[in-house]
Amino acid sequence: SRSSTASDVYKRQHYDNQDTADADVLARAAADAGLDEAEAREVLASGRYADEVRKEEAEWRDRGITSVPSVILNGKYLVSGGQPADVFEQALRQVAQEG
Repeated sequence: SRSSTASDVYKRQHYDNQDTADADVLARAAADAGLDEAEAREVLASGRYADEVRKEEAEWRDRGITSVPSVILNGKYLVSGGQPADVFEQALRQVAQEG
């Protein structure tokens, strides 16, 4: 899944001290997540999805994402940075009230 792949890449970078800018590291992460390693290498080498990724990055940056982690609730509410549970609870209650 996308989240397990992202978690694996995060672990490789922050705990295993692997260079996640290295295509070999990313291709192995893809393979470990059950994806086709050869296809992952081809995607990385060709930049097949680069335009789509850059477009999404720009869209979220325009919507105020300036830090990691950033959580978007209901497609329009931003909880930025590492926040305590009560901040998320308050945000979720607000979203629920708006229906």
